[in-house]
Amino acid sequence: MSADLAGAQERKRTNEAKATEYYQKVVAQEQEVRDLQRQLIETERKYSDLQAQKGEMDNRMRQLSMTMDETNRNITNLKAQLTSKKQSIERDQAEMDKFQNEVVRLDQEIGLLMKRRS
Repeated sequence: MSADLAGAQERKRTNEAKATEYYQKVVAQEQEVRDLQRQLIETERKYSDLQAQKGEMDNRMRQLSMTMDETNRNITNLKAQLTSKKQSIERDQAEMDKFQNEVVRLDQEIGLLMKRRS
């Protein structure tokens, strides 16, 4: 019986050692789980912050795009106005030249009439 007792005590020590080993392993794994949960929470917070920043940037990009479209329309409109004004100036210069030529012709005619009168 003494051999049975010694064998049982040895198996008990072996099982206690294995139980202690697994307990330490479980404690270490639980700590790793807590660390991973903290990392997950922090990473989710960062992700949420980045989503918020992306939303703000998307909004700014939409506003920038709208501003660029409006500016492009203004450029096109101003170019059209500039072209129209240049054409108007050319027409008015042609009219001015016509009237100036008429003034020169009338000056000459007046000069001739005054010579004849004298």
